[in-house]
Amino acid sequence: MNQADQNPTSLDDAPTTFEALGVAPDLIAALREQGIEAPFAIQRLTIADALEGRDVCGKAKTGSGKTLAFGIPLLQRIEKAEPRRPRGLVL
Repeated sequence: MNQADQNPTSLDDAPTTFEALGVAPDLIAALREQGIEAPFAIQRLTIADALEGRDVCGKAKTGSGKTLAFGIPLLQRIEKAEPRRPRGLVL
C-alpha cells in the first residue's frame, strides 16, 4: 500500500502544475487565457486519474475548483459529439 492509498487526500506528492497532471497544451493555454495558472487541491487530486480513464468522485466546498477538476479531463478525453449523440455526461 503506497502513501496515497493510506491518505487519499494528501497533497504532499500531488503535481502542482497542469502540465504535470497531463493536461493537453491547448487546454493549458485556454486556462492561462482565463488567468488560471495552477490547479486547486481538488484538481491536483483528481485530474491525472480522470485523464487515465479512472472514475473519480470528489467532495469539496463551493468555489474549490470541482467543475474544472471534472471538466478538464472530460474535454480532453471525449471526441466531438454528433447531433443527438452525446459523448459525455456529468452528474
